[in-house]
Amino acid sequence: MRPFRVVAPQGTLVPIEDLRDHVRADTGEQDLRLASFERAAVAYLDGYTGRLGRCILRQKWAQPLNGTEKLVDLPFPDCREFSVEQRDSEGAWSEVANVTVTVVDDCALLEGLPLDQSGIHLMFWAGWDTPDEVPENLKQAVFLLATHWNDNRSAINHSGANSELPYGVETMLQPFVQVFG
Repeated sequence: MRPFRVVAPQGTLVPIEDLRDHVRADTGEQDLRLASFERAAVAYLDGYTGRLGRCILRQKWAQPLNGTEKLVDLPFPDCREFSVEQRDSEGAWSEVANVTVTVVDDCALLEGLPLDQSGIHLMFWAGWDTPDEVPENLKQAVFLLATHWNDNRSAINHSGANSELPYGVETMLQPFVQVFG
């Protein structure tokens, strides 16, 4: 089963003022559109289904248990602050008592799980704690993507050519792409 995000990251990765300077906008009239492109760029890269296959800014995730597993593959390289919680029929979370979580390589070893594991999830946080901790090449990739989408608001640009991703974005992202085999 696939993990799902429980708590979204807070704040923005790239300040709107810096993005405005990057696209050479003179006033704040474009701020809403630029903020939207920044969010879209982060969404394109971030999380389980994002291009990176990992989290950028701190966020909480839940990995459903399949009922028999004690060793869970971790979906991101920087998972931390684990707990095991159960979700009731109204969607409220409560911690499952007496379960220990031990990280072994890219897996979490769960000990003390109850026999009935219905609604039980491995909870964890992932991503850099603050935008200042995020590597500069990831921030630059967000700048390039947001600027590209601002300058090319359709699939075809003014010259009639397709608007592909800016040169260098893939190179900037490659060291951070999480690949599962």
